[in-house]
Amino acid sequence: MIIDLTPLVQALAALALAAITAATPYLAPLLWRYLHIRLTAIQAATIQSAAEAGAQAAYGYLAANTVSYRDPSVRNVAIGKGVQHVLASAPQALDALGVTPEHIARMVEARFGGLLAIDPTVSIGARPSA
Repeated sequence: MIIDLTPLVQALAALALAAITAATPYLAPLLWRYLHIRLTAIQAATIQSAAEAGAQAAYGYLAANTVSYRDPSVRNVAIGKGVQHVLASAPQALDALGVTPEHIARMVEARFGGLLAIDPTVSIGARPSA
């Protein structure tokens, strides 16, 4: 005698799926809290726009002072200005996500490089000597 449990398994699977689907609105916030995920769309947009503005602040420093990006001290000052702008622009979102200043510096520097690449009026080389 062979006992076929397929109908029982199918019924239990359907019940389990229904239970998980019904519990998702209640379990999702707990799962997000457990995984320390707190990024909302508004926070993501805030951080992205702050990083863009920070890169523009760093870029503006170079353009205004007509200095070379290849000089490490100049590059550090420019990126530092961008990081300070981001930290001042979105402190709550950054704190909520635990974003470090080092991460912000990498974000600003990545966007900063793109700004330098598209503007031929700002040189990343040494200034011509007079």
